[in-house]
Amino acid sequence: MWFKIDFTSHVPVYKQIKEKLKLLILTGELKPGDFVPSIRTLADDLKVNVNTVARAYRELVMEGVLEPVRGEGYLVRHVNGEDFMRSSIENFVDTVERCKEVGVTFERLMLLLEQVYGRRDDGPEREKLGEKL
Repeated sequence: MWFKIDFTSHVPVYKQIKEKLKLLILTGELKPGDFVPSIRTLADDLKVNVNTVARAYRELVMEGVLEPVRGEGYLVRHVNGEDFMRSSIENFVDTVERCKEVGVTFERLMLLLEQVYGRRDDGPEREKLGEKL
């Protein structure tokens, strides 16, 4: 499997697919000229509807990230790292604002950031990020 989808996330599945594929390209795991899995194959692997993957691919084509090749599939073109980072930061800011609205404290968010960046380890008893904070 290429990656996992968080079905509990507020982020739509097709957007998660788009972001995961862009990340694979930015990290060099997928290179320009590589083919991504077919729509049906990825849908089966992720256990999602074919139309969900098709929408993600369609939007990636419109963004110039993927290129359809008739009879072959979808070819990786490139990802603009600046745009991807800007979009990721915008999503992060939206999430932080939502956390603030529901009462998540600044201190708790900082502890979570430290965990994500590996600067803090609350031990193996922690089942899910943030549950013990």
